[in-house]
Amino acid sequence: MNFQEIWQQYDFTESELRSMGWQFPYDYVLNLNYYWQLNPANSTSEVATDDQLLNIILKTCIRLDVQLNPNPDELNSKPANLGTIVGWGQITPSPWLENLSLSPDEWLHLLFEIGGNNKIEIVCRSIAIEQLAKQPFG
Repeated sequence: MNFQEIWQQYDFTESELRSMGWQFPYDYVLNLNYYWQLNPANSTSEVATDDQLLNIILKTCIRLDVQLNPNPDELNSKPANLGTIVGWGQITPSPWLENLSLSPDEWLHLLFEIGGNNKIEIVCRSIAIEQLAKQPFG
């Protein structure tokens, strides 16, 4: 998949999300793997496997921005670790909250780095995280 195909498939503006039936405020679920570090004291780490799936539930999500910015050497291939959370945190002070006149005590502006040079930014009231149990076959 080349860059343009990836960009067209995953770079949604708020108006495009609304045209697909998304309504704000609402709760949304991100299905992503998380980054697993085997030994915090050691620099050796391992990227998530398929048995480390999480649901990240965004409570009263009013803004969601997905940005895929592949590195130049990844333009003709799927970016490494895409969909794996390699880092995340809260953005403070938040220009989004300031622009929307929202209280930082009541709203969260979060950033998820999802492999390569890709990120998801979110404004929501709260988040909940559920680890998905891997269902045995049979």
